[in-house]
Amino acid sequence: IFMLALIMVVSMVPGLLAGLESSGIDYDAVAYRTGVILVEDPGWPVYPPWEMNDPDHKDEIQRMGLAVSKETPNILLSAKVERFFEAGFFAPEDYRSKAIFGDIPYSYNFSLNISNPDGSYELNQTGDPLPPGYGYIRRVVKIKEPGVAEIGYDDDYNDTTLNPSIPPMFTVRLNFSQLLNQSVSAAYRIDPRTDPVTVNINMTGYLIDSNTGATLQNVTFWKMDPTRPNPRFTRIPFSYDTTDPDLYTLRIDGTQTPHSLKPDVPVNSNISLVLNPAATSLFTLDQNSILDIRFVFDDSPDQRTTLNGTYDYDDDILPVLSTGVLEVAIW
Repeated sequence: IFMLALIMVVSMVPGLLAGLESSGIDYDAVAYRTGVILVEDPGWPVYPPWEMNDPDHKDEIQRMGLAVSKETPNILLSAKVERFFEAGFFAPEDYRSKAIFGDIPYSYNFSLNISNPDGSYELNQTGDPLPPGYGYIRRVVKIKEPGVAEIGYDDDYNDTTLNPSIPPMFTVRLNFSQLLNQSVSAAYRIDPRTDPVTVNINMTGYLIDSNTGATLQNVTFWKMDPTRPNPRFTRIPFSYDTTDPDLYTLRIDGTQTPHSLKPDVPVNSNISLVLNPAATSLFTLDQNSILDIRFVFDDSPDQRTTLNGTYDYDDDILPVLSTGVLEVAIW
């Protein structure tokens, strides 16, 4: 009986002392896990994407992943990167609860170095200064930059037979069934619901008199669903007479002062329009939609521009993949 009792006590002692043993935290493992979340996950919610939430609704964000999609690990979306590193948007607790997912209040430092075409680097960073010891992970990534429609002179859009009494109209058409083609990798797919739509029009060659210019009367948005019976374009109700940089930016002749979508001013050289995902999300577009951006010119009483026709936004537009290095430090 004595020997049996002794064996039982000896076998129970290690379990009684297990709670008294010291345990360390593997900060490298926490940094690795955080790096995987950032570069291999698009975050949640996916659509509307989490990066489009304003400060009043950032509590709806559950994960802050930076990937374009789960199918494209290590390829980050520039809009997610900008929101993640935006100064003052997220509090330290937001990064801990939506990116690190730790049970204790870890300290952190996130940095992303992005290479520019000229060979320089753009540093994005948030967090605390690095201490002498910390967990660390480094990932080489690509950053998907939005494509840009550069519209120069083209005979297809140079219409010299226009009636001066009818305002000429140039249309940029976004066919979502083509843009969201699933056979194209998400890294190169153009999705106006998550990427800005940028249209630059060089008016050189389309002006009758470069000194007089052509008056851009307005820019309007129209949509159509071809799958519905008797499909037709309908004008999207929008605040065309106000300027809102969160939704769009319209600049004329390279000036820094943005215009509303009813500028009614002469154009002598170029037009630049950037339509942000926050605007296209208001248009309730899906994979069957067609969105027209119509630039209408007021040429009366004389013809001032020959620009006319329809440009397909997916023509010759390819997103740019920049190289970057993401570093995650946890302690």
